[in-house]
Amino acid sequence: MAAVVSPRILVVDDDREFRRSLIKIFQKAGFQVNVASNGDHALALLNRTHFALVILDLKMPGKSGIDLLHEIKLKAPRAKIIVITAFDDAISQQEVKAAGVFDCLSKPAKRQTILETTKCALAEL
Repeated sequence: MAAVVSPRILVVDDDREFRRSLIKIFQKAGFQVNVASNGDHALALLNRTHFALVILDLKMPGKSGIDLLHEIKLKAPRAKIIVITAFDDAISQQEVKAAGVFDCLSKPAKRQTILETTKCALAEL
């Protein structure tokens, strides 16, 4: 009998504590999780591994989340993307929606909201 492999999630956020909390949330729910603290690390992981879902912060040092979002869409066009950010301005939301993200959540997002949004995104694959 073949083993069931859970979808792999990539979390890209410069906030270490937020990454840790997402790791706990997703692992407890049975997902495989990788993390990156910046855009370059995220792209390196995307070159080596297929991710069904990317959780992305918009404001990070170095490569912005918006720039990274466009690169993710090129490298992994089938991956669903959920933006979770503390910066919730109209321009960013318009750019994010135009880039085709699944959803945009504001920090601090509740655990249940993150899980429900994740499950809905993965259901579309």
